Amino acid sequence: MNLVDVHAHYTYKNFQKDIDETISRMEKAGVKKVITNGLSPKDNKEVLKLASKYKIVDAALGIYPTEAGSLSDKELKEILKQIEDNKDKIVAIGEVGLDHHWTKDKKKQDRQKEVLREIIKLANKIKKPIIVHSRKAEGETVEIMKEAKVPVIMHCFCGKAEPTKEAIEAGFYFSIPTMIVRSKTFKKLVKRAGLNRLLTETDAPFLAPKAGERNDASNITQSITKISEVLEKTEKEVTQKIYSNYKKLFT
Repeated sequence: MNLVDVHAHYTYKNFQKDIDETISRMEKAGVKKVITNGLSPKDNKEVLKLASKYKIVDAALGIYPTEAGSLSDKELKEILKQIEDNKDKIVAIGEVGLDHHWTKDKKKQDRQKEVLREIIKLANKIKKPIIVHSRKAEGETVEIMKEAKVPVIMHCFCGKAEPTKEAIEAGFYFSIPTMIVRSKTFKKLVKRAGLNRLLTETDAPFLAPKAGERNDASNITQSITKISEVLEKTEKEVTQKIYSNYKKLFT
């Protein structure tokens, strides 16, 4: 099988003890690529190290939205420089976006938007896709992301019908987490978006098929089964199309 995980955090502390075994298990399950997303300048460095060590791992560098809300201009410049300096070592910019679930302060929410717009300018310049977080800010995120001239991947998107429709019309992609097996929201999203706009992700170590368990890309086989059921297509057809979407965007 050609399985892909386009959004995960394999630098997370609870993978440190058994990352070799985890990678091996994912490969045995048919996983060809996992894109590990950075959350901060420090994490971005770890992401690059991991990607240089394991062939299966590709790097995306970013800044988590809750961090973005407090960035000074100097810190923002440093992050943009870190991403641009490593443009040949990454396949995407991520994780970036807006988060109004954890960030309630209006000034910080506005700063998140400013940072996201700067990230989009950089992505347009270095021609890298953007992997986007949009928690409790789906409509605003979709609106801002229309400024992107590169592919946009909405990670774990929980928007209502209208922002989903706008994102589809804008040509965005949606990465579906493994928790689709227990989530009506993602089943609806799969139906609305259709196979041409879908990718698979884990958000590992989070959002496992079974609540509370540590997640990794070996669970993506369960996502494929569920997506196939929802779209009434064969698992082979779903796997092939998602892999082809991935190759179009990231290789």
